[in-house]
Amino acid sequence: MGKRKKKEAKGKRMVMTFVEEGVSVEAELMEDLAPKTCRTVWKLLPLEGEVGHAIYSGSEVVYHFPKMVSIPQENLTSRVLPGDVAYFAIQGGQFHSYPKSFAEICWFYDRDARPSSPEGPVLVNLFARIVGDATEFYKVCKRIRREGVKKIRFSRA
Repeated sequence: MGKRKKKEAKGKRMVMTFVEEGVSVEAELMEDLAPKTCRTVWKLLPLEGEVGHAIYSGSEVVYHFPKMVSIPQENLTSRVLPGDVAYFAIQGGQFHSYPKSFAEICWFYDRDARPSSPEGPVLVNLFARIVGDATEFYKVCKRIRREGVKKIRFSRA
């Protein structure tokens, strides 16, 4: 008898869709590296709202949760690559420019990205990675700089 090919097990994936543009990507959750972040985000899906371009971080787009979502720090980095998806939160008053608490999902679409605040680089929980061809998705991300906010939907794949 011939050998059976092992099926590659796919982890959980989140679909990120620019609603008006009809452009989507999938991001595979890194459950082994950021289990608490993955578990929390997964439970909150589906999510929908507006995203904007980061001001201080280069090629980064951000979605702010409508309510504060607190997740412990894990799999922290300030060095990201295109396709990385992360969680970031800040307590109000921690930095001069942020009087109110907030939490966000952020992702990076070019090599110049570095998560930052006015005070400098910040650490983010890296919890997912965009898979597949994201060319059209990244084009929409880049347009946000000039066109302003876009509507996004996060859902389970």
